[in-house]
Amino acid sequence: MPVLRKKLYQNTTVRLPRRVYELAKTAVEKSDAASSFNDFVVQAIEQKLQQLTESEIDAAFAHMSQDSDYQRTAVALAKEFERSDWEAACVGEVDDEHSRTKTRSRRRLQRSARPH
Repeated sequence: MPVLRKKLYQNTTVRLPRRVYELAKTAVEKSDAASSFNDFVVQAIEQKLQQLTESEIDAAFAHMSQDSDYQRTAVALAKEFERSDWEAACVGEVDDEHSRTKTRSRRRLQRSARPH
């Protein structure tokens, strides 16, 4: 039997500019944006946190593009796996051709099975 985890909540008070509050309240009332004002606020905060996380990741990748040690390592790894990548691509092409052949054969069988 699965164990249900109780969500932990923290109550807090937030002061919003009236215009922001009214727009958010209207959005909740007029759309399916959220089931309640509270849910709307939680979703907005979660979305902002996701954006911040993605920005941090983007910044780390931007730093990597300027990092000469990382560039050397990336090139070395690419060269090391070049043959296996090529072999995997060839296998993928064979699998794709096999799939197309099976589909064509299946269509022929379906056409021949139809009453004339």
